[in-house]
Amino acid sequence: MIQIGPPSLDRPFGIYLWPIFERIFSSIKGYEPQDFEFVPHQTPISTHKSVAFSLIAYYIIILGGRELMKDRQAFKLNTWFKLHNLTLTVISGALLALFLEQLIPIIARQGIFNAICKYEGGWTDKLVILYYVRLYFLF
Repeated sequence: MIQIGPPSLDRPFGIYLWPIFERIFSSIKGYEPQDFEFVPHQTPISTHKSVAFSLIAYYIIILGGRELMKDRQAFKLNTWFKLHNLTLTVISGALLALFLEQLIPIIARQGIFNAICKYEGGWTDKLVILYYVRLYFLF
């Protein structure tokens, strides 16, 4: 699972991170990340209904919570907030490392224009699933 070697263009950190992500993803979702396919209007968070529901729920929680707590003393949730922030930071750092592992070889070999503007350049299956996982953590 873990492949360690000297840092190179294909393995910028000296360790190949994709197999680790693949093992974690498949244990959670039940399929390999390479098998993921984004289908507009079918994949979760790509439908108008799911986005509208999320936005409405967000505003109800934020505005409703403010109204509920207007005349009450604030909850002491510092430990939970610190744990939440630490979790998001670790996940964001891992996703950044995975993105860099995929993008550095593309940019070095084909240039930044190809990596950003050409469909065949920077839109590999691995990058699509990473974009989608990142979107899940933004929600």
